[in-house]
Amino acid sequence: MKNFFYQNKVHITIIIAAILIAASILLAKTDSPPQSAKRIDYTEAPNHIGEYACVSGKIDRVYTSQKGTVFLNFCPDYKTCPFSVVIFGEDAHKFPNPQQYEGKTLEITGLIKSYQGRPEIVLNAPDQIKIPSSSAPKPSSARETPPVYAVVEVIDGDTIKVDIGEKIVTVRLIGIDAPEIVHPNHPQDDYFGPEAAQYAKQLMENQLVYLIPDPMQSNRDKYDRLLRYVFLEDGTLVNAKLIENGYAYNYIYEPFQFMKQFDYLEKQAKENHLGLWKDKKLEN
Repeated sequence: MKNFFYQNKVHITIIIAAILIAASILLAKTDSPPQSAKRIDYTEAPNHIGEYACVSGKIDRVYTSQKGTVFLNFCPDYKTCPFSVVIFGEDAHKFPNPQQYEGKTLEITGLIKSYQGRPEIVLNAPDQIKIPSSSAPKPSSARETPPVYAVVEVIDGDTIKVDIGEKIVTVRLIGIDAPEIVHPNHPQDDYFGPEAAQYAKQLMENQLVYLIPDPMQSNRDKYDRLLRYVFLEDGTLVNAKLIENGYAYNYIYEPFQFMKQFDYLEKQAKENHLGLWKDKKLEN
């Protein structure tokens, strides 16, 4: 055995060196950021939660909060915008004069995360922002802020009644399916139905809300209910909030803009055993 080692030590040394070099290359690749990013428009961001992407769009307004957090807003009303870009105060010094981005088309690269039911990228390095050479300052969009409406009744976890000024209309929240509660055509509550209805009331009862349609959905369902995303005045997307906290399922039977995001939120609720999932084990 000793003679074998001495006779082959050169070969063994070469093999060990090769393994160490390969391991170092693998670690370098693992620790390094993605070299390429999927290019998408900011309106597509809800379908790419959890992905590393290059998001493009024109900045409508740049806003700095009292705490020094900078928001790059792609829409006249950030509360109903499908995507946000955030620079926290501790990193703001890395981005001198953020007002320069107003009215320009930007490419924002980073990991798309979900915050309060909406996708966002948090910037911590200047190279995450790129101004395409063809981009030039342009006037901000003249689009109007959508109106707000009063919620007059929460029927259950996915259906409300809203005063639109002319009459009271029934609104079905797009992309979610909450458990049923007792009504004439349904003799008993579904599991967690009352809890879902109570949570929906806490969120929306007597609140003013934005009602936003989905271009992938019809205006009304077969029961003549308006199909809408419901945003609170603080920008919270209620549809997403209900799924995120385990009070509704992702509605997988018809395509909609936020389907991938809602699927992600449902998986998170399952993993954390929230609401509907608190007494259920994850299926493999």
